[in-house]
Amino acid sequence: MKILAVYGSNYGQAQAVLRRVTAVLEGRGHTVSVFKGNAIPADVAVEGFDAIVVAASIILGHYQTYIRDFVKRHHTALCALPTAFVSVNSTAPESMPEWRDTAQRDVQQFLKQTAWAPRWTATFSGALRYRRYGPVTRWIVKMINRRRGGPTDTSRDYEFTDWHAVDRFADDLAEGLAAPVHSMPTTTDVLPRGLGRLDPRRPWPIGARGHHGR
Repeated sequence: MKILAVYGSNYGQAQAVLRRVTAVLEGRGHTVSVFKGNAIPADVAVEGFDAIVVAASIILGHYQTYIRDFVKRHHTALCALPTAFVSVNSTAPESMPEWRDTAQRDVQQFLKQTAWAPRWTATFSGALRYRRYGPVTRWIVKMINRRRGGPTDTSRDYEFTDWHAVDRFADDLAEGLAAPVHSMPTTTDVLPRGLGRLDPRRPWPIGARGHHGR
């Protein structure tokens, strides 16, 4: 299968997560083309792929504008093909109680705003890159984490990504892409560890996550 993988990443973690997923897909025999969302060559025909995976990170409550633009611009193709959306939250570890609700709300708002309904969605916690942030972003992120009880030492970076959870999601995605339509899971199926509830509106699991991911 020929797969297009597009990512939005400010400080590298969403790109790393997507690369981990695409490595698994390539290991299963798929051909994957990876591009940053604001650097897709003009001669790349989105409609010419068999599936599309989009990954983006949340920075101060917002995904990259160019990812939103990509989804809107290629909405027809995204609706016609098997697709997945991977959301990477950059400012809090997944172990924090409010992380899950915030991460899912961010995804649902994005999908509602873009009128996109991917078959798979996954949310992972990411990393705090204090040493890479500009002064204003560093201060805002520090204040957010102080209020939440998260890391506030700006002299170091923190990585929260649960890579085992990323691998599990990638395995499930690879299996899903290879599965015939009649073998798709139903809402009564038992989900593998790391997957969230099935959305009854869609035949695929949503909300793959880890325990301490980004």
